[in-house]
Amino acid sequence: MDSRVFERFYGQTLTLDICNACQGIWFDGQELLQLTPGAVLALLSIVSDVPGGARHPLPARLECPRCAMRLVEVADQQRNTRFSYFRCPRGDGRFLTFYQFLRARNFVRPLDAGEVAELRRHIRQVNCANCGAPIDVERGSACSFCRTPVAILDPDQLRKAVSELQQASGAKGVDPTLPMRLAMERLQAERAFADASGAGRGPGVLDLVFGDAADPIAGGLRALRRILGT
Repeated sequence: MDSRVFERFYGQTLTLDICNACQGIWFDGQELLQLTPGAVLALLSIVSDVPGGARHPLPARLECPRCAMRLVEVADQQRNTRFSYFRCPRGDGRFLTFYQFLRARNFVRPLDAGEVAELRRHIRQVNCANCGAPIDVERGSACSFCRTPVAILDPDQLRKAVSELQQASGAKGVDPTLPMRLAMERLQAERAFADASGAGRGPGVLDLVFGDAADPIAGGLRALRRILGT
């Protein structure tokens, strides 16, 4: 685990333990609820900067790094978005995967039926964004191990949410040239995919994520890095 210091409300700081290998974050006590908007932006920058590809799968038994008790999986809800995490029975803290943290911040949405059908036309297998297990999209649209549905980070929602966080933290606004740059990259992605498949495709949010077919979240993270200017 890599320890990082972030801003906390009332001028204080907190230290989070971040595991890039398993793509997870440990929050002591109630730290998940104590991050300032600036701290959320800083944590998003770290999450978006982790390379895609293989990760260490989560073990069947997760233990609290403070007391070594077995962590318990808990379902929660933020606004209208459901997410899950592993908490210590003694209240020492909670462990969230990067994916569940992004869900808790309302950045992730599952693919709709049309997008799942489009995915199946071109890709047979993707990696679960939550636990890293392979998902055979021909057989289903959710992970058979952790039940997480195939999902994406929607660039439009990212821009809106990051802009709100930047305003709340007093940070600079989103680059005004960003919409044009994203539009150009979307067109480039469409052309590249059309050349590879031999057929044209209508525009859609999947155009931005097909660049890393094994990980539909990766395209959204690339957009997030551009939005954050990293």
